[in-house]
Amino acid sequence: MKLAASYQNIELMAPDDAALSFFKSPFAAHETGSAVDIAYGDFGSAAYSPVDGEVVNIREFDTPTPFKDRDFKEYLTAISCKGFIVKIMHVKPDVEIGDRVRTGEEFGTFIRSGYYYFWNFPHMHVEVRTPDDYVRASNNMLLDVPVGAVKKVGCGMAEDGNVFGFTGEVVFSDRRFALIDCPDHSRSGAINGYAVGGYLLDGFIPTGEHALHRFALIGESRTVPPFDTFKSSGNWHMVHSSSVDLRVSDGKNRMIDAAGVSFILFFGKPLIKLIPTRYGEYLPQCGETLSIQIETKK
Repeated sequence: MKLAASYQNIELMAPDDAALSFFKSPFAAHETGSAVDIAYGDFGSAAYSPVDGEVVNIREFDTPTPFKDRDFKEYLTAISCKGFIVKIMHVKPDVEIGDRVRTGEEFGTFIRSGYYYFWNFPHMHVEVRTPDDYVRASNNMLLDVPVGAVKKVGCGMAEDGNVFGFTGEVVFSDRRFALIDCPDHSRSGAINGYAVGGYLLDGFIPTGEHALHRFALIGESRTVPPFDTFKSSGNWHMVHSSSVDLRVSDGKNRMIDAAGVSFILFFGKPLIKLIPTRYGEYLPQCGETLSIQIETKK
């Protein structure tokens, strides 16, 4: 298990093959840097506790969905840990109130939540809250993100002023999304990702208007972030997606029609997720070369 995030003396741990995101989700706690999504496994596979503690509450409720014939139950599991509550969602718990769990111990299975976009990885949503206020969505208990100085790995990416580019090969493609493996990634300690101007990217960047309207730059750097930011705290800075242009093209420099790309953080080899305009719409296939370009909107 590796450190995914922390709050005071509480360490939130994740499996060695996990991916992390602090700002990709539209949930209220992600607007303030107060939540981390920890992704691994598959839907229906085992989910492991990020902390030691006692299960003090389990809530089951229905989530909004346009599919009347589908069951999109959601679950909130509250674990008491060092005087706080660790709130976990998107996992159907196998434990009961009063049970004790240990870090890395299986406590439930990943579900398809009605809150998800069709392109979401299976993941658990984790926050640290006070015992008297852990149910409501909003949260201002900011997590410490374990990202320091960011260093390039491999050949490095193409940079031209405020234009940043990544080129790689599609290694997975289905009706939900395609995954692109670009060799020009970056690293900070145990965390890998894709960086611009010395900051790791975390979040969804659309090609046009989208409900996910912001992404983040994470890292400790002496340089000013390459894009205009509207909120900063600690080692992260939020950027309005409307302030940048995103271009995705194939090996012949032809534009790819897509909703956007998702950048998250990985303990292992990082990948970029390409999202179709709609579920099942065209996506490039495995083996194809794609280029992604991000620049400040003129």
